[in-house]
Amino acid sequence: MRPLGARPAERLAVEPDWPTTIRARFGDGLLQGTDGSVWLYRSVPLAPVAEARTAAEGLETAEPLLAVLDELAAATPVRWARRAQSRHTYRNVHALLVNLPERWSPPRDHPQADYLARQFPDTATYRRVVLFGVQLRASVGGGGGLRRAIDSVAETLVAGGTPLSDFEQDHREMAALSARCGLRTPSDDEVALASAWWNEGGTPDVPLLSEPDCLHVFTGPAAARQAKAAGTGADLSHIGGQHTITFAAVSDLALPYIAASDSRGQWVSELVTHGALVVSIRGKVEPAAVTRAELRRQRRRYLEDITESAGAGKMERAEQIEQEQILTDVEGAYALPGPPPTLVETTAVVGFNGYVADMNEISRWTTATLLPMHYRQRAALAETMLCSPVRANPHLQDLPAQTVAASGLPALSTVGDSAGALVGFTEHDRQPAWLDPMAATDGDSLPIAVAVAQTGGGKSLFMAWLANQLARQRTALGERTPVVVVDPKTDSDLSASFPDAQIASLDELVRSDGVFDPIRFAANPAVGVELAASMLMTVNPWGPRVEEYEATLQYALHHGVTHGARCTGEALRIAEADGEAPSEMVEAVFRVAKASPMFRSMFGVEPTTEGLRVAEGITLIKVGEAHLDLPAPGATIVPLPQRIAAAVVRMMVFGSAMALSGRDGVLMLDEAWVFMSAGRAEMERLGRVARQQRVFPALFTQRVTDALNAGLRGYISRGFIGPIEDPDEAQAACQLFKLEPTPERLERITSSATIGSGVSEAPNWNSMRALVDRGTRRVRRGSVWIYSDLANRAVPTEVLIPDEFLRRTSTNAAEMRARAA
Repeated sequence: MRPLGARPAERLAVEPDWPTTIRARFGDGLLQGTDGSVWLYRSVPLAPVAEARTAAEGLETAEPLLAVLDELAAATPVRWARRAQSRHTYRNVHALLVNLPERWSPPRDHPQADYLARQFPDTATYRRVVLFGVQLRASVGGGGGLRRAIDSVAETLVAGGTPLSDFEQDHREMAALSARCGLRTPSDDEVALASAWWNEGGTPDVPLLSEPDCLHVFTGPAAARQAKAAGTGADLSHIGGQHTITFAAVSDLALPYIAASDSRGQWVSELVTHGALVVSIRGKVEPAAVTRAELRRQRRRYLEDITESAGAGKMERAEQIEQEQILTDVEGAYALPGPPPTLVETTAVVGFNGYVADMNEISRWTTATLLPMHYRQRAALAETMLCSPVRANPHLQDLPAQTVAASGLPALSTVGDSAGALVGFTEHDRQPAWLDPMAATDGDSLPIAVAVAQTGGGKSLFMAWLANQLARQRTALGERTPVVVVDPKTDSDLSASFPDAQIASLDELVRSDGVFDPIRFAANPAVGVELAASMLMTVNPWGPRVEEYEATLQYALHHGVTHGARCTGEALRIAEADGEAPSEMVEAVFRVAKASPMFRSMFGVEPTTEGLRVAEGITLIKVGEAHLDLPAPGATIVPLPQRIAAAVVRMMVFGSAMALSGRDGVLMLDEAWVFMSAGRAEMERLGRVARQQRVFPALFTQRVTDALNAGLRGYISRGFIGPIEDPDEAQAACQLFKLEPTPERLERITSSATIGSGVSEAPNWNSMRALVDRGTRRVRRGSVWIYSDLANRAVPTEVLIPDEFLRRTSTNAAEMRARAA
């Protein structure tokens, strides 16, 4: 390839002649600049930082950048531990964050793309990419031998510049180094976005209007002509096809020498929160050995400067002590084994969305001190460009590597699966959060999910939104996803939340002979015997003699099934007739069956009756007029009717799961504490059944302490924490999902929806409850749930319920009255 001649650096340092500093792209993230430089860019993996389960997990996001800077420093030859003599060997690096707001649209291949697009027409999200670039070094011939070296020198003498082939060896080495550190080759879309972020990744060559303190970007000439006609300094907000960017220089970072895991170090995340569209960081990688030697040599001068400032009255005694302590801390950190490299001569430029009149207003709330870049707005834009030699920020800083790596630069609040039902949008970065019911099964993980929220916390509505979405989608078998919703509460009617559901009422089902009989619905005889024995032991018709019959009961059921029984009652009668079960044991069971229709729903006698069948779409199983007398949470003395009720709920769960067998179905259980209180064996059994039969169980409950005390944490792969008023339950929910129960996290979970009272009442934006205007019922913000996913991320996610769906399905008393009217 023909070499590229270099342009004078002094011209580029003012303003580029072209709308880009990229001369050519060669794939693999390899770019050539207009100044002849060659850079290799890599994409940095993004993950939650501020929302990490623990501070240590938040730091893991910084590891790829820390690793690549460490390796670059280790690969830098150091003959003298002096900065002046070693600076020419340092690598130039460039970290670029682009964060563009845009209107959200569902993926084109999503089965509900049109429906979701109609429901969320004006929902905002952000498109974010973080690239890390290394300027490559040429070696004569690119490591290709003597003949290639001669050709390289000849080409340089004839045409000037450096042949691209001379960078091949360094390209290979830097590509391998980046891969070892966890960076990946950027996609074409990522490179395009970073190359023209000011025009949303389109062409970089768009009209620009530079004012002293901001830059106007136009999507076409027509808008630019309108702006020109309006005159300098005119208000351009009424002109379509244009947007404003305000650039600022980071002049200082108000950071003591703190641990990398300290949230105070997330200065880039702070800038993004305040509207940064772009953050560009450039510097040179200095090995720690050089920095340590520089600190030792300069210590005396630093101390003299501090003392002089204090003596001149420019520094208080406390500040003098603080500065001396910072110097000691820095020296101590670089004296430890494995100190971090340093980014020297570092500059950082930030571009904010819109016009920012006073950078001090932002600096008040951020670690970074920002200064306006008057009459340098276009030069600031040029500094952010890939491969750019332009430096518009004169404020150079020397920063430890973790100050950049742990700054929140690679942070993105994202959670959930790649497809499925739309849970909502992450609270911080507005990324869509999906729930794929088969993701755990396909990933060989435990498929059970749990959603925890107090009564009135939005739990039934959340369940209805997920169920209705999933029922619209089709499984691999071509049918609409079968979803069974079990509502075991007496006098509860969730039918309004599931307007298209088939309703199955328990008071009708109990008239059927053993519709929930485990031997009848089990996928195989062994499972049926196991479940039937568990059900009968839970009900315990024998009182204090229960342990006496445990082994006999198991064998009797096995014997009956082996000899052709198709339900539990028939199995016991066969065993009794063959002398394998004592009559007093069998008769005790049948006496309960005669007295309790509820018990008969799970204890079949007639072999010809069919078990539960579930059609495609939603099936709601409710209690109806039946009286399901559930035991009180945590009760130790439970009478027979309540033992029967608890057993019925469990058999409803297993019966429904079996009815969904092999259909990629979904089972949702409200008041799930009744099921979870049965302990590890039942949860393990449900998980085993769900994995084998490709069923997704989702349990919704307001009590989680019982589950935690029963040691069920290891049986749940993912779930949601909603608003919980009880501090003990909130702490238990954090423990269930392995979240650090920090005071800030617990306060969010337990806070009420409003602060103040009467005329001074105002919405509490720190609360996770839905914020609803009392008078108009307008939703200001949906309820927030901490979504703990299969990738061990736990991110606050706003559940957005479309207005149309909310009007049809809400269980709020006022909204139900309005709907009835």
